[in-house]
Amino acid sequence: MSKPRFFYTHKKGILLIVIILIAIILMSPNLQRRPRYYLIERPIVFIISTVQSGITSIKDGISSTWNGYINLVRVQEENTRLKKEIDALKAENSSYKEMALSFERMQALLSFKETAPFKTISARIIGKDTSNLFKTFTINRGEKDGIKKDMVAIAPEGIVGKVVRTSGSSSLVLLSIDRNSEIAAIIQRTRDEGIVEGKGSSLTHLKYIPVLSDIKAGDAVIASGLDGIYPKGLNIGKVISVKRDDAALFLEIDVMPDTDFARLEEVLVITN
Repeated sequence: MSKPRFFYTHKKGILLIVIILIAIILMSPNLQRRPRYYLIERPIVFIISTVQSGITSIKDGISSTWNGYINLVRVQEENTRLKKEIDALKAENSSYKEMALSFERMQALLSFKETAPFKTISARIIGKDTSNLFKTFTINRGEKDGIKKDMVAIAPEGIVGKVVRTSGSSSLVLLSIDRNSEIAAIIQRTRDEGIVEGKGSSLTHLKYIPVLSDIKAGDAVIASGLDGIYPKGLNIGKVISVKRDDAALFLEIDVMPDTDFARLEEVLVITN
């Protein structure tokens, strides 16, 4: 291969080597002190510094973008971790709150049980049927616990209902607001006696109170004990409305139960 052909073939590589050598020579301390090379040095140094500056800018830009991406990933991972911790703390707090509320209810039930003049057994409500046709609760106590038909279920506020069906480990309680429920009752203030009948709603109806009775809204209605099922003195509810009809023999009286059936979770069953 001839020398001219070699230089022609590798001219780009040779040119690059020459430029690099010139740059090294021009950047040496000894050469920088020689003024006669200034005219050649200045444009070459400018070109090289511009290229270096561009390369540095690109490198810094790539580095900055990459670091930003890494930081973003780290922030997202940290946010995910913190969110999981917050959710766990919320669940834990909710669990503690539920335990505290359950403890308060059981404490109230226990206090009532200790002061009640009859023997009782506590039960948890495990099912509710509050449709238009029936108003019943299912409790987690049955025949193996000594539960029998017609035993009365109560709450600290008053009467809940009576047991109408039992199995080995559960029982069905007919609520006092069911249409099939009747409780012998007495007006605590006037001593008028009647029957509290369920209306299939949140209210009950007090029957057979004479039209001449002095009963008023707010009067307390309690069990009279005359039906042989509900012990005398148990709270039933409060009179909320009294309608008089001179042509009728009895008053039309609505009674609001003392027991809040919607919020009830535990009951006591009278066993004696």
